Amino acid sequence: MRSPWNHIAVLLLLEAVVFVAFRHVLDTPLWNPVDFEILRDAHVLRGNLGDYFSHLGNFFSQPLLQVVFLLESHFFGLEPSGYLAVNLAVHGLNTFVVYMLVNMLFPHGRMALTSSLLFALGVGHYGKGLLSLAGLESLLIALFYLTVLYCMIRNDFRHGGRLRTPWFLGGLGVFVLAGLTRPASFSLLGCLLVYKLLFYRERGGRSIFSPTLLILLVAGVSFYVAKVLWGYDQPPVQFGGKAGATEFTWDAFKTIFRYLNLLVFPLQVSDLVTSSHPVVRFLYEWRVPVRTLVSLGLLSFSFFGFLFGSRALRFFIAWTYITVIPAALIAGRGEWLNVRSLYLAAVGFCVILAAGTTGCARLLDAHRHRRWLPFVIPLCFAVVAMTVNSRLAGRTSSLAASPDIRRLHRLLDAELEAGGRDDAVPGSPAPIIPPREDPT
Repeated sequence: MRSPWNHIAVLLLLEAVVFVAFRHVLDTPLWNPVDFEILRDAHVLRGNLGDYFSHLGNFFSQPLLQVVFLLESHFFGLEPSGYLAVNLAVHGLNTFVVYMLVNMLFPHGRMALTSSLLFALGVGHYGKGLLSLAGLESLLIALFYLTVLYCMIRNDFRHGGRLRTPWFLGGLGVFVLAGLTRPASFSLLGCLLVYKLLFYRERGGRSIFSPTLLILLVAGVSFYVAKVLWGYDQPPVQFGGKAGATEFTWDAFKTIFRYLNLLVFPLQVSDLVTSSHPVVRFLYEWRVPVRTLVSLGLLSFSFFGFLFGSRALRFFIAWTYITVIPAALIAGRGEWLNVRSLYLAAVGFCVILAAGTTGCARLLDAHRHRRWLPFVIPLCFAVVAMTVNSRLAGRTSSLAASPDIRRLHRLLDAELEAGGRDDAVPGSPAPIIPPREDPT
């Protein structure tokens, strides 16, 4: 019985770390235009659940997410701190599932705890998804994604990949919930496929395309077809207005490394950089050689990691690339990249960073004090992540005071006073599609 109690203690520890580290997030005002649409949709549907399937809201294609927002609206009304507290709680759950997944694949509990703590403190993703109501979308899909992987891999490890086990049935149920939130099934299936390839011997040589994987594949294709037929279809994205397959592929390939650079070197042109400390501005001026060196380092580590790393390390290297690809396919040439897209990719980055740190620490076990020196590097990454998040949170205050956001406040207040009908406010805005360039 010690193991469950140990896991509960880790869960409570990680939740406490998240709420202490990001307590300033709870004071964040409404600044994202999408948040106003969330509140408007929740108010319109709150007393009229019969209109649920006929109301074209901002998350029309994501019924489960819209239900969650309805529940939040019931408890918190228009107070954003309640919604943001839910974001922090879900992020804490995500860090715990990361701990469980890493603890299962690696034999070192210290590394699992280090990985989860780095992820909890925003390393790689910088806590961007915690700052707005709409951030719950990426947090929730990540929770489902991580849970499905954990259930399926545990079912493979402990039950031989059989179908009639609580782990497979539970994982399949969570996979269905993920499909009702936002389709991310193909990158998830890609990670499962890589796991089956890398751990082929540990799995007893069972078929890679096992019945469990085929069932998930059919479910994923079904959700994709349903989204195409009935979901809200956003305009297609083209790189620089060009639809050529060669240019599209080349630009997407470069964007993968642009995103991976942000994991290590979170600087791109913005007001936060131009008005920041002189040291930050100096680093940004040298961004081209720095990014070139970082890209070469990433390629070198990926190559030698696959050659000489453990199977679990190879899995998380592949994880990082696979989870970045969907974001790279929708980013335009030279456009500003949204750090929030790195939330799942940051899991792989944190695990790789923790593996290197704890590995070096084990080599120095004979030295009483020097064995802690390797932890200086992840500590620096954690400080940078918290600093970036603090700057982002400060930026939201100025955005919340802008004329456009004040206008949205007035429109929302007027519509709520009029009863929340879709036609209650003349000239009220149509549902807002999330901007490709985030205001922060």
